[in-house]
Amino acid sequence: MQNTTIAAVASEIASTIAEDDHPMAVRLALDFARLWDREPPDRRAALVAQGPLPCGDSRYDALLAAIVEHLCERDGLPAPSWALDPSRFLETWWFVSGMQRLHATALVQSPISFARRGVFVCDGALSYA
Repeated sequence: MQNTTIAAVASEIASTIAEDDHPMAVRLALDFARLWDREPPDRRAALVAQGPLPCGDSRYDALLAAIVEHLCERDGLPAPSWALDPSRFLETWWFVSGMQRLHATALVQSPISFARRGVFVCDGALSYA
């Protein structure tokens, strides 16, 4: 991916969802943490300043907002206002792994920016090799 903005990632996710490749859509979303960390700290806020268009699936809209809020909080930056929009919160919980045996673990391990949106991930979801 050449353009590392969250808007570009959302656009790629929308295309991937249209192809019904949800595992790839999740990978693209979670990989934003790697793209973020690759940027110099003084350029990171610019990556998320422009809010992304909806992906076509509210789960991914919430996931992207959770990731951005988490990364901003971790790095001492304010979360962009688009990430706090009510449309970026789910009414029905989503366990990203899809594996029911991991639900309890995800409930405990999800960062607050994820859990408050109804998006649940296990430790290591935002880490990369």
